[in-house]
Amino acid sequence: VPAEDRAAEPTAAPTSVPATKAPAPVGGGDATMLDIDVNGDALQFSLSDMSATAGTEVMVNFTNSSGVNSHNWALVENGTKDAVAADGTGAGPTNNWLPVDDSRVIGNTVVLSPGQSDTATFTAPAAGTYQFVCTFPGHNFTMFGDFIVN
Repeated sequence: VPAEDRAAEPTAAPTSVPATKAPAPVGGGDATMLDIDVNGDALQFSLSDMSATAGTEVMVNFTNSSGVNSHNWALVENGTKDAVAADGTGAGPTNNWLPVDDSRVIGNTVVLSPGQSDTATFTAPAAGTYQFVCTFPGHNFTMFGDFIVN
């Protein structure tokens, strides 16, 4: 039985877990839950940056506590927020102001009326810096932030 104890030790010892978690094993895994809101009626998110670990399931709970403005939350490839928003304007409100089937969009919520909430669920992409943005026409210029994947 001492051999069994030794075999179990690495998974139980906190020092054996690296600072950045390995991809989740098949059949189980970690999920990152993140919450974000808006700054009242200003065209700003409540956070300027968010982060997650590559390969993990991410759930971003977005609450639109604005009393007057509709907003969405979208995670996009770095440097593409304005282009995605412009293309989203062309896609229109029935597509939540987002281009349809666009590879630059990693995850998103629907457009939320004042007081509504929605959750964007996606797998965190490869390590790097991405952007989150509201693509409601005109909002992308002040409603954005960095999404850092470790």
